[in-house]
This record gives sequence, C-alpha cells and structure tokens, in this order.
Amino acid sequence: MRPNRPSASTPVGIAVPSRSRHLTPLGGRSNVRGQNIVRCRILLATFSLLAASSRPADGLLASQSAGTVGPVAGVTIAGPTVNLPRQAGPWIRPDEPRRITEQTIFDYMDGAGELYLAYRFEHLDIYEYAAADRSLGRITVELYWMKGSDDAFGLLSTDWGGEAIDVGGQAGGHEPAAAGVRSRPDQGSFPAVPPHQALYGGGLLRFWSDDLYGRVMASRESPQSRTQVLAIARAIVGGRPRNDHPPEILSRAPIRSDGGVALRPERTCFFRSHLVLNSVYYLAPGDILGLGPAVDALTGEYRPTRPGERPARLVQIVYPSPDATAAALRSFLVSYLPAPARPAAAGSGSGAAKVEGGWVGWAARARGLAIVFDAPSAGAAKELATTALMTLIQE
Repeated sequence: MRPNRPSASTPVGIAVPSRSRHLTPLGGRSNVRGQNIVRCRILLATFSLLAASSRPADGLLASQSAGTVGPVAGVTIAGPTVNLPRQAGPWIRPDEPRRITEQTIFDYMDGAGELYLAYRFEHLDIYEYAAADRSLGRITVELYWMKGSDDAFGLLSTDWGGEAIDVGGQAGGHEPAAAGVRSRPDQGSFPAVPPHQALYGGGLLRFWSDDLYGRVMASRESPQSRTQVLAIARAIVGGRPRNDHPPEILSRAPIRSDGGVALRPERTCFFRSHLVLNSVYYLAPGDILGLGPAVDALTGEYRPTRPGERPARLVQIVYPSPDATAAALRSFLVSYLPAPARPAAAGSGSGAAKVEGGWVGWAARARGLAIVFDAPSAGAAKELATTALMTLIQE
C-alpha cells in the first residue's frame, strides 16, 4: 500500500545540523508522511534554502573601513580561475580558499554530500570574508565546480524560491546588470523552467554560471551585506563564460496536456539521482528507476483543472540505452504498483493503474520513459504519460 501523501507544497522545515553550519542548497518539498519522510528529512536537513549561519565572525579581520567592492583578482588553486574581489566593503577574504573534494565533502556537510555527488560534483572552494567589526558577521562564498553546466543548473533547479536577481545582465532582472555581461539565450525554448540564473533570500544568493554552482551568504543579513553579496556574485559571473541553455530534456516537457492541465515552471527540477527526486517528490526509499550520472531526468507538477483535485506529477527520463529503459520500467512496475495490478502491467510499454491517492500512468519507448503520478483518472494518467513520451523521443 502506498503511503498517504500531503500536498506537494508542504515545505520541509528542518533545522540544520550543528556540523553543517556552512549551509548547503536544495530546499525542496516533500510529500510523504511517517517514518519514510523522517529518514528522507534527516538526509536533506542540511539543504534548507534560507537557513543562516550563526557562527561568531572570528578569524581573519579587516583593517579597512566600509566601502565598495575592492579590486578583483583572479584566484587559482590547481583549478579554474574566478574573479573574486579581495575586499567587499568592510569584509576581506584570505588569499586561498578551503578546498573540499569527493573524499572530504562529508566532513564539510555530513550526509548532504550525497546529493552533490549525484550531480557529478568535482570539488568545492570556500572563501570566508570577515570584517574587523564582528557584529557585521561573515560573508561565505561557496563555489561548487561540477562536471558540466547541466549539473550546476540542476542544483539551482531544486528550489526556485526566492527573489530573482540579475547577476549576469539578463533582461528583466531586479538589479542593475554588471557591465558587459550577456544574458542567457533561448529561454523561449525552455518554458518548463523559470528564466532565472540567480535567486536571493535570507542573506543567501544562489546562482548558476556554466559548470559552476555558487552560493554567497551573509551570516547576518543587512542592506550593506546584501549589496556586497550581490557585488561578489556579479564579479564571479562577470568573468566567466556565458551560460548555454538549460538541460535539453527541459525543452521536451509538455507545457499543457490535451486534458487541459498546465505545467508549473517553478516546480520543475532537473535531476539524476533518486535522492534528489525524493527531495521534491518522495517515491521510494531506494532507486527503483535505474537513475545515475548517465541519466537525464526532470520532474514537474501540473495544475489541476478542478477544485479539490491534487496536482499531477510528471517524471521524464532519458536513459543511455533502450535496454536500460526496459529494465527501469520493469523495476518500477514491480516495486511501485499494488500486487493485483502487476500481472496486467507486466510486459506493457504503457498503461495505468490505481494506487492509493490517485492513478499512475506510464509510457516507455526506445531510451525514453514517462511516468505520471496522482492523476485523477486512468485516462488522464495515460494521456499525459503518452504525450510526455512522444515529446521526449521526438527527433
């Protein structure tokens, strides 16, 4: 029997463990009750979006008074170069960052490191800006270097909450653009996701810049710290390659089904791991979909057409081979469907079944798999799953 699920808008309000005060991203919404959600929340606790560090601002002290961002210098430590100001108002950074690798990531953020590794994490560089006046707090810069732009984008897409900020000159930004920085192209081809490259809330700015996912965070938010947080992020982004388009699979999500349900872009997430999927929509304690670094996947939510209906949830996946798709579908049907529904579903490339809380529909062909959850009827589940598969595998 599938567990009862609360609304997908239910926030995960979790305190950050004491060892994870540097803060990691991935806010997210959970939709399962009972012991399963407790386990999932423990894993995702350090990914609270707007949590703020309360450490005292000890360590490196600045001697200069408040002002504008100081000279920008290229910083390199056996890796990519970034433009990072030595001074941001009264805050000054050290010359070298702290380097976190695959081997040390769990020392820095405990269990949440698994989600970064799922997005093909390379390494993390951390800079701590400190001020002579400790009451101002610190500004922490976290630079997550990923294997590709899709991975960095995926980290941002796990939570679209916050104020959209222009750190790279794109049209419609809330803040003045940095000089000479170009906007993200081709947004019209990706209506399944918001056009934002950066989001701000509670003193924390999160941004996507090619293969870099960045977080610039003030431990004590103020108008002065906000100004410097944004200035630091713009300095970083301004010296980097222009963002290409989001992951290609995001151009294949149906914006509206024949049944009239419409996709909510602010609920769309790109992922490669069941841990990320579970942070957005809880499916199962283990990986029942054959996910991994070679897989591209998205999940999105569709607005219901009638009052009182639950929003339908779509998962689209592209596998590296048709055999991988077939194996994933078999695993899903055996693991997820109620026992009485499994014989009829076995060997079927498409179908629908009644589960607790609604209908689930699926459709698979070649390297593509589409699954719909919480549909109001068998027809609605099949229709959206079939449409999503067709858009996924079209040339």
